[in-house]
Amino acid sequence: MKKPCIAMQTDFGVVSGAMIGVCKTIDPELEIFDISHSIPKFNVEKASSHLRGVIPFWPKGTVFVSVVDPGVGTARRACVARTTNGYYIVTPDNGTLTGVLKEFGIDEVRQIDETVNRLKGTEKTSIFHGRDLFAYCAGKLAAGVIDYPGVGPSYPVSEIVTFTIPAVSVGKNEAHGCVTELMEPFGNLETNIRIEDFEKTGIQHGDSVHVSIRHAGKTMFEKCILYHRSFGYAPENGEILYNSSSGFMGIAMNQQDFARTYGIEGGSEWMLDIIKENC
Repeated sequence: MKKPCIAMQTDFGVVSGAMIGVCKTIDPELEIFDISHSIPKFNVEKASSHLRGVIPFWPKGTVFVSVVDPGVGTARRACVARTTNGYYIVTPDNGTLTGVLKEFGIDEVRQIDETVNRLKGTEKTSIFHGRDLFAYCAGKLAAGVIDYPGVGPSYPVSEIVTFTIPAVSVGKNEAHGCVTELMEPFGNLETNIRIEDFEKTGIQHGDSVHVSIRHAGKTMFEKCILYHRSFGYAPENGEILYNSSSGFMGIAMNQQDFARTYGIEGGSEWMLDIIKENC
């Protein structure tokens, strides 16, 4: 039987070579892939939304390693979650699992038992759990050296650390939500408004919509823009609302970086309003 692959994301760049090496030491035949090492530093919300966006496009059983860990070495739990849709996520339990829990569900979560699932010889350091705990445990799990119960003791799914994602509301000719993350390197905005929910507004391709983006009480963007199928329907450097490949609504500029042009970063505090208007 083919072993599951490992897919890694971190906020510390391509220095993850040690993590890959640890997995290969356990089993040289393991397939290991980098999905992103450019998550903004310490940004757990971005780690969460990125995981939510990529998971369904990987084979069932894939072991994801997500290391955005500002609390490394503290009392926060190191865990492996088993998702309802058939994946494993090895990560600090610090909010990273929020998007997956909300979108796909988590059936079980286990705390990594460091007495058996920590890389030998690293006990005197507490700053590289990506290598010493997460990669090592993921490698053992993917290689079949341990089964899922062998990760460590389970704890209630209700105890998983989460952050609040603003609720989406839709009505005739309007939708409200937030900007969840940026699609790099182009600077497009991803929102938490599902395409299926947006369709309930009755807004059609070719319509103009008034878009407002606010952060900490300040309006960062406010303008009438086009809603259409893809970027090329807007003039060069023009803004556009579109159905993103993530299954959610997106906002971008044609051949320009929307996020950097308007100083948008994204996250649960970046509120969004879309209202149909005759502009």
